[in-house]
Amino acid sequence: MEQVTFIDYATKVKLLSVSEAMNICQDVYAMHARHSVDWSDPPSQKLNTPAPFHNHWHVKTVVLKEVPVAGVRLYSYFDDGQRNTVGQLDCTRYIVISDPATAKPLAILDEHWTYAIRSAAAGIVALKWLGPKSPKTLGLVGIGTMGENCLRCLTQLYKFEEIVCTSRRPETRNAFAEKWSSKLGIKVKPVASVEEVVRASDIAVGATTRTDIVSRENWVKKGGTFISMARREMDPAGWAKFDKTVVDDWDVNLTVPE
Repeated sequence: MEQVTFIDYATKVKLLSVSEAMNICQDVYAMHARHSVDWSDPPSQKLNTPAPFHNHWHVKTVVLKEVPVAGVRLYSYFDDGQRNTVGQLDCTRYIVISDPATAKPLAILDEHWTYAIRSAAAGIVALKWLGPKSPKTLGLVGIGTMGENCLRCLTQLYKFEEIVCTSRRPETRNAFAEKWSSKLGIKVKPVASVEEVVRASDIAVGATTRTDIVSRENWVKKGGTFISMARREMDPAGWAKFDKTVVDDWDVNLTVPE
């Protein structure tokens, strides 16, 4: 049997850029439109083990017929309601890929970077067609792994004049603002209120790990865009009040339990 290639986190970061991730997401969306993607049923197999472990496992499987390649994502994280490691480097994340014609293994990949950048890119790339033309202010509700990578993707599309951000802890949002103000050469303003971020933004991104409703429809300014990276970032009661609401999967967003 031939040896199976293992690709670690550091190598993945070198191999996959932000712009490449966005292009790949766009290509796979086109494959969906051509009905050449097969995925598992149910889409995600889950195992949730309560206290004292607070351990959560997800397994997801897909075949991209046009490549062709088959892959399985498996990941495990800790969440006790206070601390959630789903986007951190100390949780378990791997992808196993194989040749769908022969079932022979092709590689095992650490998934931390592809999870982080792909999840952000999949939501952000749609703004090429659905987003505002010249937004000036970006708002980030949550500045962890997902929020930071949404910022990386958004700066591929737009030149913002200002960024407003918030998080649970003052020290994290202050450090984030200092880091990205220096990187981008623009003002990054940390604030304490989610509502203040959303009201100020031409584009607002909800990217927290909270399980309660975070933002409200009437906070979004006229002509503004809100990107929800999880189902309860924007109150579902307000979805129908937007001029346009785009949902990736209706069943997953409204009928599948957390």
